[in-house]
Order: sequence, then C-alpha cells, then structure tokens
Amino acid sequence: MNLGATGKAGEDAALDHLIKNGFELVVRNYQTKYGEIDLIVKNEKYLLFVEVKTRTKASWYKGYTAVTFQKKQKIIRTALMFLKDNKLGLQPRIDVIDIEAHWFIADEREQFAVDRLHWYKNAITTADYDGFI
Repeated sequence: MNLGATGKAGEDAALDHLIKNGFELVVRNYQTKYGEIDLIVKNEKYLLFVEVKTRTKASWYKGYTAVTFQKKQKIIRTALMFLKDNKLGLQPRIDVIDIEAHWFIADEREQFAVDRLHWYKNAITTADYDGFI
C-alpha cells in the first residue's frame, strides 16, 4: 500500500480514537500558507490540533520522531491562523498521535490494522515556538 493510503488510514484511526474519547471533528486537513494540520477536534473544554504520524512495522523509526523543530513551527503557525479566524472559546492544545500499523488481505481486500496507538497530549507547546509568524 502506498504512503498516502497509509497516512489517510492512520488519520481515520486517530479520528475514531478521538471520537471514542469524547471529541468531535471540526476540520480535517486544515491548510494555510504555513502548513497543514491533520485533525482539528473539540470537546467541551479543549480545541485540539492533532498531528498524526503513521508508520508500518517495516519502518526503522517511530512516527513522532518526524515531528521536527521545523514541523512544530508549521503546526503552531497554522494553529494560530485557525484561532485567529475561529473564536471558539476553548483551550487550545496541540497533540501528536503516533500509530504503528500494518496492511493485510482479508476477503480479497487490503485492510488496515492498528498495532499501537500512542496519544501524546500537549506534545507541542509555546515553549516550542520561535515567535515568528
């Protein structure tokens, strides 16, 4: 299966997990000139900006290691743009969901299975921000 399909399947799995934990989808794949945020979800208290990193078992490294300093800056700037345009009155938070999964064949169709999902809450904070927008 290609990387795009794996990424989308991982985002679907992450969204399902967030919904099971009381969140509802606000926007998927929100884009600005600064970057993209995979999922924006909310509950009664928080507005979460979620970066989803999905890797197959064949990967040499965990997905969260791909959230570099530069990627954090893009996520923060993109989240700030969303907050500027959308006054929801909720506490913003940036989380990372790291998924390890595999593809298999069942009923003559490729299926996606999550082996491990780790939810890093408040993974990116203002301490990570360089202050430029």
